[in-house]
Amino acid sequence: MQGFSDHALQAIYEPTTALLTRLPPAGTSATSSVSAPIIVASMLAEMHLEFDLRVLEIGTGSGYNAALLAELVGDPALVTTIDLDSGLTDEAAARLERMGFERLVVRCGDGAGGVADRAPFDRIVATVGCRDVSPAWIEQMNADGELLVPLEHGAMHPRVVIRRSEEGVTGRFVGRSAFVRMQGVQADHQLWTGDMTRPADLQVSSLPPSVAESFAGKASERDVMRRFWDFSTYLSIRDRRAVSGLGLGDGVSIAFMENGAICRAGADGLELATRLLAIARDWIELGLPDIDRYGMRFVPRSGNLPPADSPDGPWTIERIDYRQEIHLIS
Repeated sequence: MQGFSDHALQAIYEPTTALLTRLPPAGTSATSSVSAPIIVASMLAEMHLEFDLRVLEIGTGSGYNAALLAELVGDPALVTTIDLDSGLTDEAAARLERMGFERLVVRCGDGAGGVADRAPFDRIVATVGCRDVSPAWIEQMNADGELLVPLEHGAMHPRVVIRRSEEGVTGRFVGRSAFVRMQGVQADHQLWTGDMTRPADLQVSSLPPSVAESFAGKASERDVMRRFWDFSTYLSIRDRRAVSGLGLGDGVSIAFMENGAICRAGADGLELATRLLAIARDWIELGLPDIDRYGMRFVPRSGNLPPADSPDGPWTIERIDYRQEIHLIS
């Protein structure tokens, strides 16, 4: 490819590597990236695309994914993409036009509001990490449509397919991922308060054998990584102090599991470690549930909601516009 070195091309096509397209100022998070090819392909498959479906993409980025969507539905005019960054949308629109996708609609604005004048949509996909499902997306989706959203759970963004039915707005986890967070109105809300700064004076203890065996034991490297993601999701559901990795933190004290040990620091480190082990034992007792074993419902927070359910589940996460109710499927 003209203009790119072999090293750059290798980075671009590395299947598991995301590329930052908006480098952040020091101490802040990136605001845009090109997802790893394996994630791009997985999400396209999870959308169940067909010819003639109308699609809305939240998070334009480089425009690459919008072009793929246009190819899969057979007509660029059926695809709308929106991003808050006018620099990105201007660049993407020009790039798409050069590549023959001039009929694809590129908008600049807060994706949380959707694009009402292009609705209804058969598929809506967010290519950024979201702190909630936007009511506008539900309103602008066809009755038999689907929404695919990387939904924040702690430091991760497991992907959720959401549909409307007689039971209301329901969803299922379909994949494991971590994304750049969505900007705009959602950025003002922090759902998880966990903060983890690793100090030098850690107290380290061995994990109880039953816990250590469940997380690693004789499992393959792939299975160990899947368990890492799956427990991280469960931990985020059970405690809003969940942090990146397998830990809890409150900004002053921390506790986390690492290499067969539990590490803690700070005045409340012991309490956090005790809580972390209790949640780990709950997860083990439930049979090490992976993300396929969860069902969920999204209930509007407007009006009077009943009190949150017991620790035995279903579990609730109070988001911005919705309460997410999560239960295990036997």
